[in-house]
Amino acid sequence: MQGLNALPEIEAIHAMQNLNQGTRNGVFLFTFLFTPIITLGCAALLYVRGKQVAALFLLAAAAVYFLGSFLPTVNVNVPMNHELEALDALSLSPDEATPIWDAYSTGWYFWNTTRAVMAIVALGLAGTAMHMLQRGTVFSGEAQPA
Repeated sequence: MQGLNALPEIEAIHAMQNLNQGTRNGVFLFTFLFTPIITLGCAALLYVRGKQVAALFLLAAAAVYFLGSFLPTVNVNVPMNHELEALDALSLSPDEATPIWDAYSTGWYFWNTTRAVMAIVALGLAGTAMHMLQRGTVFSGEAQPA
């Protein structure tokens, strides 16, 4: 956003419109939609296999990601992006573009930062879940001394 904020507002709006269109692809959609689902599935699998502590950390990771990153994306950032995309940036005057960009940039930056922090917290919880798994387990299912 710092780079976009350095541009004239009309150009920043136009650039952000192009950036948002570029994120609509199968890879992004798959990883965005299935991250919480796969994480819940892994937590359930760990729980059934007797790794309850790790499962709970992974469940917490899924919850933090879903509530702190997924939902704000769907409910805040995407609607903001759609509103911005509906504009004809090149037909705006500088006087019209300035308040539009200022409001968008401030809100989008706040929520994007919130989403990123929550995703990092979720990653930390997932890492803790992995750490909680018994170390030294070999493929045969036998535990090796640490």
